[in-house]
Amino acid sequence: MHWFVERILVGRPDRQTIAKYAEGSDRYLGVFLLISAALLGLALTQPIMTSNGFAGLDGSFSLLSAMAALLKSGQGGIALLIAVLSILLPIVLLSTAFELWYKYELTDAKFLRKTQLLRQLGRLWFLSLFVIGAAIYLGTRADSGLVLHVAVYYLLLSLAIQKLVAARLQPMINAVQFVDEDES
Repeated sequence: MHWFVERILVGRPDRQTIAKYAEGSDRYLGVFLLISAALLGLALTQPIMTSNGFAGLDGSFSLLSAMAALLKSGQGGIALLIAVLSILLPIVLLSTAFELWYKYELTDAKFLRKTQLLRQLGRLWFLSLFVIGAAIYLGTRADSGLVLHVAVYYLLLSLAIQKLVAARLQPMINAVQFVDEDES
């Protein structure tokens, strides 16, 4: 394998990270993390909907501009819910998975703390997907002329990739902890 591709897949060769010991298709989890981050960035900045009065919004909005418009119209709770579930939670999950994959060595004390955080974020992921799915369903059923754009699919695809990576990282983390416990 070319050294550049190898470097992207496993990170620095001198560090004992999960990426270095991944086998088979799991070696590409770092690439999936990068793709998910790119899709999330597109979902946040590209127009996600065009509305004619849905939730007090009129016009074309990205997630970020919709939050600003909701704050201006006095609907700060909805803007906060959008910020937490579609921006903050996915970014924290991506950064935690990225740090576990590339940054922290298996023997590092922060590795165990980050694995526990990833487990909790993996559970909260379902809440995020449920609320975003419910918002899409309610928005399409409303009589306000809401039109969803392709950025909705970017967001959903990014969330799906995040869950895939978190689900694939858990067995590798458990194997590391199992081996570590056996050596004690």
